[in-house]
Amino acid sequence: MTKPYIIGLKFGTWHSEVWFSGEDNDETTAKWNDAVSGLSAVGERCANPNEFIEEACEHFEKYGFTRIQR
Repeated sequence: MTKPYIIGLKFGTWHSEVWFSGEDNDETTAKWNDAVSGLSAVGERCANPNEFIEEACEHFEKYGFTRIQR
């Protein structure tokens, strides 16, 4: 079974709520927490909000999450 994982992304004055889908279990929750912890490093290498959201989505996909639109 899957569930939504939601994060509020912010870059400068830009912000957006982004939804991902992942398995509903302890292992996936741990992966989510690891991905969230590593997100600041993603922001540090981005020059603008468009680049950040693209890189952030790729970052979460590497951890096994799929972006969903709500």
